[in-house]
Amino acid sequence: MSGPVIIVFGITGDLSKRKLLPALYHLLSQDLLPSDTQIIGISRRPLTTEKLLATVELCVLEKDNICDPEGLARVRNALQTLQLDPKNPSDFEALKHLLDKLDQTHKRERLFYMSVPASAYDPIITNLAAHGLNEQRNRLLLEKPFGHNLKSAGQLLKLVDSAYHESQIYRIDHYLAKETAQNVLAFRMHNPIFMPLWNAEHIQCIHIRALEALSIEERADFYDQTGALRDLIQSHLMQLLAITMMDIPADTSSHAIHRSKAMFLEQLLPADPAEAVRGQYDGYKSEVTDAGSHTETYARLQLEHATERWQGTEIILETGKALSEKTTDIVIEFKNPRERRRNNLTFQIQPNEGIGLGLVVKEPGFENHMRHAALEFSYSQVFAEQQIDAYERVLMDALRGDQALFASDREVLATWRVLDPVLEVWNKNDHGLQPYVKGSEGPPQD
Repeated sequence: MSGPVIIVFGITGDLSKRKLLPALYHLLSQDLLPSDTQIIGISRRPLTTEKLLATVELCVLEKDNICDPEGLARVRNALQTLQLDPKNPSDFEALKHLLDKLDQTHKRERLFYMSVPASAYDPIITNLAAHGLNEQRNRLLLEKPFGHNLKSAGQLLKLVDSAYHESQIYRIDHYLAKETAQNVLAFRMHNPIFMPLWNAEHIQCIHIRALEALSIEERADFYDQTGALRDLIQSHLMQLLAITMMDIPADTSSHAIHRSKAMFLEQLLPADPAEAVRGQYDGYKSEVTDAGSHTETYARLQLEHATERWQGTEIILETGKALSEKTTDIVIEFKNPRERRRNNLTFQIQPNEGIGLGLVVKEPGFENHMRHAALEFSYSQVFAEQQIDAYERVLMDALRGDQALFASDREVLATWRVLDPVLEVWNKNDHGLQPYVKGSEGPPQD
């Protein structure tokens, strides 16, 4: 059977360089993709295969500090480029001709990867469908954020759904492809000692963070149009929240898990703007060359859930750039009626993926002094073999037709519904925008 054809729109973009090109190199160099796999890099501007290959080498060197010549040769054999204007139908005719040519011996699976902003989807998807590039073997991978608010997400869903069947659509959330994120559900399903504790009676707070030490760097155009709330909370953190708190279905198929996630998200109460914290690090306006920008680089929300199971449990989602540390984790804090010290369970998503359990123990000695102690599990220590990169998993699952780690229509709409009240307030002006110093913990908290 012939290998797939992976068509990447926006092959020269920042996301492609940082994540997608290294992932494709790894999959090819490790023989995880068939040797005759084809990669077509789509660019608005002229782009030679040689220049793109040089970009692949630089990206891999930056990520791995080494680039295997044999692996690079496999990428060279797979790679070709095509200049395409998304608004020019004749360019899509050229793309179709190229794809038909690759089908001469066998009809190949096709993966259209949209490494472009959602605002650019309309002409691309419309032209793909108009040229018959939406039959069942064609799959569509879409990056976040999917839309800009609830209204735009609904419009985008209609556009995509009019051209492709839901079974062909893969809305990427690469955080769900990380080993620890996948282990959240596995942990809950296969460790029954925690099952009776998974409710508001026993859990005081669930705090999910995605903190970054770096600033926006070379993503100024994208970030100033997006902001922290849309960039990470609407997608990654809401998805992590869903797999942490959703009901575990008896049937653990992809369809059943998506249904349970959607039901959980749909029962979250809309976020209260008065409880939201909004910040922007000093120097951001200069980086985006916009003295009037009120785009937030830090966001913190407190949410509530409508179901009896979770009423009273604090839910906190927090993200920011240019902070004192880089970490993504899920911290579950259990109630302790005896004292202020509490047990906590932490899923460390990055860096150093693992799971930790915080206990209260007695210190050695005659006095009855208590202190916290940690039991920790580290993926890198227990599993010596190299971990699969999240984008490698995303690509392989899409090629296999496994939608478990991708977001459904219902999930997307539910997350925007929760966030829309905050976005409506924040979009009007710089209401509540607090400055903070680079390298700090963010805006002052009450």
